[in-house]
Amino acid sequence: LLACISTMHYEGPEVDQVMAKANAKSLYKAGEKKLGTDEKIFICIFSKRSRPQLAPISSVYQSKYGKSLKKFYCFLSSFCLSFPMSVH
Repeated sequence: LLACISTMHYEGPEVDQVMAKANAKSLYKAGEKKLGTDEKIFICIFSKRSRPQLAPISSVYQSKYGKSLKKFYCFLSSFCLSFPMSVH
């Protein structure tokens, strides 16, 4: 996990839709699809992706799984107010 959060990540405005789809699927598989949660997947994705990249991940998650990634994140964490995305 330390490797995930200590890695440099891109902070520019460009987004990768293919990555957004893959990340949304990974988050779903690591969370709502299974019993228990694989927190390292969440930490790696939320720490490595830029804010502009996190927005389409949330949108894909909502449209593909019919659930709010922000609500699920808040369910997992007491840090709901620090949710890394500005979209719902």
